[in-house]
Amino acid sequence: MANVYVLPNWLAVPYPRRNVHTALEGQGGGHGTMARSLCVVYMLLFASVSAPDAPVSAVAERGLSASNGGVRLWKTLGAVPDGTDPVLVVDPRALPAPSAETEAAVRVPSVPPAALRNVAPYRPPAPVAAGGGYVGCPLPNDVALLVIFRRGVWDLPKGTQDPGESIEACARREVQEEVGIESLRVVRGLGTTQHGYPDGTRYAVKTTHWYLMRTPERAFEPDRREGIRRVTRGRWAVARAHMGYDTLRQHMDRVEGTVRAALGT
Repeated sequence: MANVYVLPNWLAVPYPRRNVHTALEGQGGGHGTMARSLCVVYMLLFASVSAPDAPVSAVAERGLSASNGGVRLWKTLGAVPDGTDPVLVVDPRALPAPSAETEAAVRVPSVPPAALRNVAPYRPPAPVAAGGGYVGCPLPNDVALLVIFRRGVWDLPKGTQDPGESIEACARREVQEEVGIESLRVVRGLGTTQHGYPDGTRYAVKTTHWYLMRTPERAFEPDRREGIRRVTRGRWAVARAHMGYDTLRQHMDRVEGTVRAALGT
C-alpha cells in the first residue's frame, strides 16, 4: 500500500505508484490558458513624488494624480531613478486600468489612497532577497507539491538570503531547513514573486526566487522554530486552491506548464 500524507479535511495524496488514485482526484482549482492569461506579471509598483510639491501626508489622504499622461509607476524598485525620495509602494490590485505601458513602467490615470502601502506613516522601501522551492512529485497524470502550514495558512517553503550566499543556495538551504530533509536537487529556475510588508522603520520589498526541486525523501519534519506546523504533499490543483497568498496562486498559474513538462506529467 502506498504511503499517504494527509492534509486536514481536503486531500490525501499517495506517494506515486502506478494506477494509484485518490478519492478526491480532479477536485480543486483547475488550470489552463485562462488562468495564466489573467495572472499579474508584477506584484508591486513604485511611484516617485516630489516631497515639497506633494508631502507624503497629503498623498496619503488624496492619492496621486497627473493632468498630462497620467501617473508613471515603475515596475521594479531598481528602475526608480537614483536620488528619488520619497518612493511610494503601490498595490496594482487597487489601480484603474493602465493607459500606457513600457518595459520599465506603466501609466495610470490616478493612484487612489487605498493603493499606497508605505504611507501613514511613511516607511522607505528596502529590497529583500529570498529563495524558495516547488518540491515537485510526479503522479500519474498529475503533480504533487510539498506544502507547509505556517501562520494559519498553507504556503511553500522559502526564506531570506544570507550575506554572501547565492540565491540558489539560499533556496535549497531554506527548503531543507523548513521541511527537515537533506537530499534535495534543484531542477530549474521558476522566476520570481514579489510582496511587501512593514518592517520596523522601513517597508520591505521582498523578491522571492523560485526553483523546481526534487527529493527522494518521504519523511518530513516541520521547522517549528520558524512557526511551521505541518509539512505534507498536495495535488497541484488543490494545493493551488488552498494556497494562502494571491501572489503564490498567480505564480503557480504561470509556472504550471513548465513544472509539468519538467516532471514529465
